[in-house]
Parts: sequence; structure tokens; C-alpha cells
Amino acid sequence: MAQPVAKKLLVVGGSGFVGRNVCKHAVRHGWETVSLSRHGEPDKFKASPRPDWADKVHWATGDSLKPETYKHLLENVSAIVHSVGIISELDYKPLANAKTLCDIASNVSRLAGELAGAQDRGNPLQKTPSPTFEMMNRDTAIALAKEAANVPSVDAFVYMSAADVLPFVDRRYFSSKRQAEQYLFSRPEFRTVCFRPGLMYSEERPATLPFAAGIQLANMVTKPVAKELSSLPFGSALTTPALNIDTVASAIIAAISRPGLKGIFDVEGIQELAHEKV
Repeated sequence: MAQPVAKKLLVVGGSGFVGRNVCKHAVRHGWETVSLSRHGEPDKFKASPRPDWADKVHWATGDSLKPETYKHLLENVSAIVHSVGIISELDYKPLANAKTLCDIASNVSRLAGELAGAQDRGNPLQKTPSPTFEMMNRDTAIALAKEAANVPSVDAFVYMSAADVLPFVDRRYFSSKRQAEQYLFSRPEFRTVCFRPGLMYSEERPATLPFAAGIQLANMVTKPVAKELSSLPFGSALTTPALNIDTVASAIIAAISRPGLKGIFDVEGIQELAHEKV
């Protein structure tokens, strides 16, 4: 297995919710940080003054399904974080990024219309095929892992998976994640670390805060019977804590910094890693 020769990190999906926060924590811990995404620098940084840490990130543009667009970025990389993924095949990002109650209500209505088939989504013959769970959650990770395996400096590959605790989410979301995990653990060239959080929340995504508060309340109410409840259908949805995105990002930096660490980390394991000194 390769040994890291430098603290250089490639965050695939670095302009997204998880990726941005990983980049922030990586820079603060002295990592040379490269973000790869189709959009390059996050739009929110273009429209307003960027935070200081963002100036230290190389915001590269590329497609994780097309290695020719990012091969050059892998030179001397010692760790990779894969944070690309979708939780729905509908366009839910406007809802996830909504800042006001009006925005949330509007986007809930739009998604409901799409689910019911009441909203015109255009002529499918005249647009790029919509992303699927398999394409975004599995195939991007496999394509990246194949390229990473050819780079001797790569020591760690962190994959953002998910705990199977979210009710009403398409089962293919979880199966595509598990298929990616299985492939990554089959690669001997680097150590694989898979994170399985439940709901992740942050003030930068106000739409997540009510759900996080509800989960926190459910955790408190069900604590005396958590063990028994978690074995029931959907019981784990009430007993699994939501995680602040900073907790997840801190744990990722701890994981890539600790030599030899590999395996699957659930919510409790992520919390423990986040408290480690790096």
C-alpha cells in the first residue's frame, strides 16, 4: 500500500454541501486542497466575498465520469474524498438550498408535482438524460477509484455513503452506495474509509434544520428504549442522531490523517473521529 508523501487532498464534488465543508477543514489543517466538480468554484463564492479559506483551494472543473478531465489533478495526491451523490433522481437541490419558508414551500410543491407527473419536465429526447442513483453514487466512485489505483501516492480514499435510516427514500439510493463500497474495499492499492451518516444539517441549509430538530427530539424521547426500537422497521430513523456538517468534515480530516485507518464508520464512529486531535 502506498504511503503518503505529502498532504495533498482531492475532494471530488468539492463545490457541494459536504465537499465545501471538507475543503474548509482541510485547508485549516494544512492540506493542499483541490476541489473537482462540474461547476468549479461554488456559485455562492462568485456572487459575494469568499471566505479566506476558499482562496487557498484550487477549484478545478471536470467530470468525475470522465477521467481525462481530471487525471492531471491526481499527481502527488495522498488522499481522495468522494462526496458526489444524489438522494433523489428528481431535481431536489433547490429545495435543499432554500433559504426561506416561501422557497421551501415553492420547491416542495414543485417536487410533489413532478412525483405526481403533473409538472411538464420537457421533451426527454431533447435533453441530457437525468442522473441516476447508479450513475452518481456508484459509477463516479468506481471510475475515480480505477484512476486512483494507478497513482502511487494515493494512500486513502474516503467515500461518503449513507446509513440506511432515512424512510421513504428510494431503495436504489442505498443499494448504489453499497455497491460502490463493495468495489472500493476490493481495491488493495489504497485504504478505504466509508462514512455512513444519517441526516446532515447546517445553518447554510436552513431547510435541514427543522428535520434535525425533530430527530434530536425523537432521540431524546426514545432514548430509554432506543435498543429495542432500532430493531423495528423505521425505528432507527428515530434513534440515529443527525450530524452537523462540521462534525462530518472534521471526522473526514481525522480519517485521512490517521495512518492505516480503514473500514466503515456509522454515526457513532463519525462522532468519535471528529473529536480526535489532528
